Amino acid sequence: MKKMILGSVASLFILSACSTNQDEIESFTHIHGLEYSHEDHSFYVATHMGLLNVNEGEWLHIGKAEHQHDLMGYTIVDENTMMSSGHPSPQSDLVDPLGVMISEDNGETWEPIALYEEVDFHLLHFNKRNPDIMYGIDAYNSNLYHSENRGYDWEMIEVEGLPVPVASIMSLTSHPHDPNYLIAGTENGLFASYNGGQEWELVNGTYTMTAITTLDADSEKVVAYLIGEQEGLFYSEDFGNTWESLNFQLEDDAIMLISGHPLDESSLIVASHQQNIYETKNFGESWETLAEEGRPLR
Repeated sequence: MKKMILGSVASLFILSACSTNQDEIESFTHIHGLEYSHEDHSFYVATHMGLLNVNEGEWLHIGKAEHQHDLMGYTIVDENTMMSSGHPSPQSDLVDPLGVMISEDNGETWEPIALYEEVDFHLLHFNKRNPDIMYGIDAYNSNLYHSENRGYDWEMIEVEGLPVPVASIMSLTSHPHDPNYLIAGTENGLFASYNGGQEWELVNGTYTMTAITTLDADSEKVVAYLIGEQEGLFYSEDFGNTWESLNFQLEDDAIMLISGHPLDESSLIVASHQQNIYETKNFGESWETLAEEGRPLR
């Protein structure tokens, strides 16, 4: 069952969603991004049919139809900037794939800025201390890309040492103090690169990470979901060298996205392969279920 979950998580990123009207949604399927707002206590969910904002139990569809794209690799860089990749809305004049897109109005509108019609980044990661440095995993051609100017220009990296295709990487993050130091979760275990993704080595083959997030720019703190010898949601203060359990584990499911709140260090929100969303406001002491199998709980 674990192998089935890992295979499903590694290949997941095609989704659909439905809504009762343009604004409020009643259900969704598959999640491509989950991020806390940098302005308040709401959060955003990136889906096949566009971006959702969830605030005090209200689930709203953001933007007009032509900007409700299939958002892949969605991430929030700061209070002014969202970035994503993916595929155009059926109502859009844009061409597939969208490359790298930017939104500077909280997801109301999106504009391609790089690699338009070239890549579909299923994972976009920016370094916590220096957000100009980004990494992207292109699912179309299974390549790893690197940017040093916040996504406007990219260089493809020649990768060595990974026993699996780059596109099958499930989770990726960079060390806040050294953006060339990367760790990634694959079906074969936890891998690390110390030169910006060029060369990789196996760090631990007894477990892997289906999701990971770096919590802040000043420390080595990360939260990850592990499957294998160690299983469940774990917290590390040394960039994954040692782990402390947060006593949160799913049966026949796995967390695929994690977000820490930039304004509240006690709050975490996570989303699972089976479209469940959970939140803690006391760093794992208790959890609230916000959505079950793609249906918001109001």
